Amino acid sequence: MKRKAFKFKIDKSISDEIMELLANYDCQNFYSESYPNDDVEVFHLFCDEDKVDEIMKKVGVSFELEWVEDEKWIKKWSESLKIVNVGNDLYVNPNPSKFKDPKDGITVKIVPGMAFGTGEHESTKIAIRFLQKVMKKGANVCDVGCGSGVISAFAAKLGAGRILAIDVDPLAVKQSLETAKLNNVDYEVRKNNLMEGIDESFDIVVANIYYDVIIKLLDQLSRGIVFIVSGIDKSHEKDMEQACIKREMNLIDKVCEGEWCGFIFSW
Repeated sequence: MKRKAFKFKIDKSISDEIMELLANYDCQNFYSESYPNDDVEVFHLFCDEDKVDEIMKKVGVSFELEWVEDEKWIKKWSESLKIVNVGNDLYVNPNPSKFKDPKDGITVKIVPGMAFGTGEHESTKIAIRFLQKVMKKGANVCDVGCGSGVISAFAAKLGAGRILAIDVDPLAVKQSLETAKLNNVDYEVRKNNLMEGIDESFDIVVANIYYDVIIKLLDQLSRGIVFIVSGIDKSHEKDMEQACIKREMNLIDKVCEGEWCGFIFSW
């Protein structure tokens, strides 16, 4: 089966900026190619055309349309992955068969896969760094909307005790279990609609999901937690803050990177 792709060329020196831009647009299905003695890097995007048009305007280049065999692009995509620097000596290794973990810091390995990204999205980085900031050894953590399980794996490596990873998507449950096994860490993964029906106390609740979903989650939370929110686009920054403050939560920290914001609240 062939898949429609949008191909464009850039100067290799701005490759990291392009990666960040693609992450901000949640355009995670792509691969890039470059050669050692060439200053040009070629990107192949598999995203919505509306997003591609906006990205091209910001980058200042035009694209060519191409059709790529599924097997070829998945192989190329996997080969183009890079170690993700989350910050604060935290890293994600998106292709353990290709890369060795950095010598220092904490690294979480994930199986190369497209469904839930590779940890390069700004909202994921914010959530992980905030988790590191508030983590206390033995803390009970709930990862709501766990996706690939990368946040749960970091929770385990940062010293959490009980960890519950939940997601409504069966594919996320499967991938989170694979991530736990790959990193030799232990956490429970459960298919569940947010925290509905979960009668359990947690010290930390992490939710790296969209604004509308987090608003629903707020009514399911219990007091006595540190609540880490990420995945909030800037247009909902103030609304998110006010929704939590209205529930008598205290704002501890807030960071916005690119088009995405994250918060730490105590309740």
